[in-house]
Amino acid sequence: MITEKTQRGIIILIVIASASFWLSRSQEDETPNPVSDVDPNLDYVLRDFELQFFDENGNPTLNLQAPLFRNNPDLELGTIENPVMVFHQPDVSWNFTAETATITADKEHVVLSGHVNLQRRELVSGNWVEINTSEVRVEVTPQTATTDQAVNFFDGRNHIDAIGMDLDIINDNLKLKEQVRATYAVD
Repeated sequence: MITEKTQRGIIILIVIASASFWLSRSQEDETPNPVSDVDPNLDYVLRDFELQFFDENGNPTLNLQAPLFRNNPDLELGTIENPVMVFHQPDVSWNFTAETATITADKEHVVLSGHVNLQRRELVSGNWVEINTSEVRVEVTPQTATTDQAVNFFDGRNHIDAIGMDLDIINDNLKLKEQVRATYAVD
């Protein structure tokens, strides 16, 4: 038979265990939800960051990654060191790299500067083109890139130099602006 003292001890132990369980469950409910976007009004630095853009169907359209991103709320600009931008198209991939970049607070306008390298690679055939320049302005949503600087194209055999270009990534259309000079390899 259980004594009254033992019975009280068991009841107190059950109450303490129930209270402990209830407190631990209520603390789990108070955990904050993950942050989906960082407040552009804050002054912050991100290391090894990655920013992914999707179309209306949820398919990836652009991936931006870099070892360092600094936000300046006063200028409403972010500065990025060694950015890598990858535009995803059904049959073609465009990779943009640069020494530095600035990005507006709305994440719609990016200026790549320093040594800027653009590579276009056809996913099925493996054919590629490399474009080098010193500055490129990228419009994120329409997926366009422009420059008024000297550009140099190379596809492994042919070489083209020009001043300025307009690139429409979605339509895979490139327009050279002026002073175009080409050297073609002949078999």
